[in-house]
Amino acid sequence: MVGLAAAGVAAVARGQEAEVTKASGDFAGGSKVFKTSSAERTKLPNGGERLSAFMGTLATGETASMHESWIPAGTPAPALHRITHSEMVAVLEGEVEFEHDGKKERAVAGDVIYVAYGTTHAMRNAGTGMARYMVFQVGQ
Repeated sequence: MVGLAAAGVAAVARGQEAEVTKASGDFAGGSKVFKTSSAERTKLPNGGERLSAFMGTLATGETASMHESWIPAGTPAPALHRITHSEMVAVLEGEVEFEHDGKKERAVAGDVIYVAYGTTHAMRNAGTGMARYMVFQVGQ
């Protein structure tokens, strides 16, 4: 990996473009703003809602996506499920309970949850108002 990086730096130093894998999906065409204000929310069977902002493959080869979720108070938690990617979850509003690895942790607005590759987990609204969070996923 270091050899490839050094070759890329050397090519740039010689005024040549380093070869870059092309991005695909929502990332094709380069840098941009994703307008979530014009995206539609999807109703979930448990009463929550989800808005998907983007999904695709980065120029570095990883897949990435982001969605925002709303969970009303009293909504049943989904079943524990195992992921085959990594996630960062930013809690934007309310309070959630993050169940993982045989334990339960609480997170409130402003907290960030890291869900490691392969983790079996679930999240539920642990407060009395709406819980809202954004999930950033990297990997399949």
